[in-house]
Amino acid sequence: MNKMLIVSALSLLTVACIGWSSDQKEVVESYNTLMENAGEENWHSLFRGLSDGTKQLLDEIAEIYTEAGVPFDNRGENLLASLVSDTDLLSFSETVISVDFRNEKAYLLSGQGSRIRSYQFVRENQRWKLDLIPALNEFLGEAMAGIPDTDSDTRISTAPACISAGSGACEFALKNNLEHLSIWNVYCSPGNSDSWGDDWLGSGILGSGAEMSIWLDEDVYDIRLVDSDENTYTLWQVDLDNQGVLWQITALDRDESN
Repeated sequence: MNKMLIVSALSLLTVACIGWSSDQKEVVESYNTLMENAGEENWHSLFRGLSDGTKQLLDEIAEIYTEAGVPFDNRGENLLASLVSDTDLLSFSETVISVDFRNEKAYLLSGQGSRIRSYQFVRENQRWKLDLIPALNEFLGEAMAGIPDTDSDTRISTAPACISAGSGACEFALKNNLEHLSIWNVYCSPGNSDSWGDDWLGSGILGSGAEMSIWLDEDVYDIRLVDSDENTYTLWQVDLDNQGVLWQITALDRDESN
């Protein structure tokens, strides 16, 4: 048997999942269904094959795009169609290399040569669903460079690189140095308060590398952040004056309870 026949035989064995567990075969089946839906541009079915967290995040990003003037009609399904058509967010291959399980998640490798991709799946409602949250967070972390405005050649920034809020005289500055994670919630509470109060980000997102300035009155504050994986980061009893404070958030700042 020549080398070409050997390679072809190995590929057939891989795709057929011979010797794989039932869970591995279920993951491959879900992957193949997603690939078929993408190839047929069946965006509704493709969207349904995503994890609940992924669908929620796509809806939220689509809403931000809509507010910026891009006609996605606040629907994550339409945004998914655009991303699949115009980016390499999903590059399916008929060649499945492996399926491994870690921390209740499945990781499927597919492709050939230098085009091998990893896809993360989670089990929801007795089915393996594609979890694109890490990939979407990376997309956001690059400040979501935007897509062309329909009326001009300019580009729309949907996730500002710097956000400013508040009207006090003292600056509490944040910089998101987390890799592939966005910050979704920012709370600043006076140190003697029992409540965290309102979210200073509102419907905004602080992507990786982005900065935020919160202008507060001189006082002692507790600060809490929540990232897109629901990890929390807390600073207690921050003495804020007109000199200001800068917090560059990294994974080392994550609360121990996470």
